Amino acid sequence: MSPLRAAFVIAGQAALYRIRKREANNLVSTVSLMVAFQLPLGDMLYRTVWAVLLNLYIYLMNDYCDIERDLGSPQKDHAKARFMADNRHAARGALLGMGAILLVGAMAHSPLLAMAFVANTVVVWCYSAWFKQVPILDVVLMFICGITISLPGLPEHDPLGLKVAAILGLICASFEVIQVMRDEPGDRAAGVTTTAVLLGRRFTAWLFKAIVVAAAAYVSLWVGSLLGVILLAALLFPLTPERADRTWDLCRVLFGAVWFGVLVQVYLGSIA
Repeated sequence: MSPLRAAFVIAGQAALYRIRKREANNLVSTVSLMVAFQLPLGDMLYRTVWAVLLNLYIYLMNDYCDIERDLGSPQKDHAKARFMADNRHAARGALLGMGAILLVGAMAHSPLLAMAFVANTVVVWCYSAWFKQVPILDVVLMFICGITISLPGLPEHDPLGLKVAAILGLICASFEVIQVMRDEPGDRAAGVTTTAVLLGRRFTAWLFKAIVVAAAAYVSLWVGSLLGVILLAALLFPLTPERADRTWDLCRVLFGAVWFGVLVQVYLGSIA
């Protein structure tokens, strides 16, 4: 197989894997931010296409850094990881090619997109290459990533945008806890010390609850939307490796409902 074809196959596998795992939520969040802040239609279309490529770039970066880990984990797609391992040059080429397209597209549009590209490259690479296996810090990095990944959807000069984006940071941190709980058996067997492996299942579940409470308080008290109280319903969701997928889906519905409710308030101008 030619390197170019292998690069396209690797990119496609990265995208399909995330779709199957229901992990492509941030793209919907980015588009919803554009709508809430009433960006011009042409600007929205440009940013949306750019954000789609940014998501694929991030997923591919994560997969590239996780090749050895995925090959050693019984819960990962070994065929996908093996193909990337056998075609590392093609994977690097795909990353560099997408990175170049993103950077040129960002510089042609605005400083905000350029900042989004640089921030996400640094944060996601640090998370994927090193900090994913550093307990607690992996959750902190995902909080930051939740903010940086939303930058393409924000208005250029509006402090409210970053205030709302921080909600996504807290949501991403909570999903990171669910994910490490889901992967805890495989990570423990592979000797990888994630937050869930270090804290154990009981205290990892309590960490999830603490983030949920923090998110509810932030949305209610700082952002100024009483919809934040609804987030507390997530405290009732059980979190164990066996039930993590179910809790993931329930949180998608609950957090998504609150998120879109807040954005409706932003759209109507009832949150300043």
